[in-house]
Amino acid sequence: MFTINEIENIYKSHADPERAKKMAAYMRNKFDFYGLPAGLRRDLSKAYIKEGKKAKSIDRTLLTGLFSNKYREINYLGLDLLKAQSHLLTIGDFENLVDLAQIRPWWDTIDNIDSIIGGLGHGNKEFEEKILDLAQSDNFWLRRIAIGHQRRYKDKTDTDLLAKIIKINLEIPVKDKDEKFFIDKAIGWALREYSKTNPAWVGSFLDEESKALAPLTIREASKYMK
Repeated sequence: MFTINEIENIYKSHADPERAKKMAAYMRNKFDFYGLPAGLRRDLSKAYIKEGKKAKSIDRTLLTGLFSNKYREINYLGLDLLKAQSHLLTIGDFENLVDLAQIRPWWDTIDNIDSIIGGLGHGNKEFEEKILDLAQSDNFWLRRIAIGHQRRYKDKTDTDLLAKIIKINLEIPVKDKDEKFFIDKAIGWALREYSKTNPAWVGSFLDEESKALAPLTIREASKYMK
């Protein structure tokens, strides 16, 4: 398997400092960037992702290193590798994925790892218990994962579970404007995605919870229902 140092050298050789400044500014200067466009980054990583797909097991030390790296593009490689190895993941990886999610979290990583976690246990009672625990976490990024974990389920969405998780989060006091924004947005996004499959259910839910839902949530959820 490849090394992080190897990736760092390749990414660095294609760095674009001016683009890096713009990318960092877009992310509120929370992370350092090499300034690689997404297409170039994927091209540079293609051989390593291909290698990862052939692996017999997941290298947790490598993933932790990728997620912990100061450069965001290397964090993205960690996500890409996780997706490529998703066939190796089981319900037993739940806690490990939650740990990875908490390394340098922001919407760009959280909104990818939520679906990876969501793929661990559709219809599994043990998984449901774990995701409900996550929905009540003190860490709002973990609650965002719980809210969005079914976004790719489409007609297999567990609406009872979706409604339960949303209602739990409507009752949890938020600590600041960032937390409110990211939770309200996550609820709206989860509902919006499901509205592509079942607009009647989403419309009914919006009507029933209209007083509790934030205007941002309602706008997001209604995007494809006009």
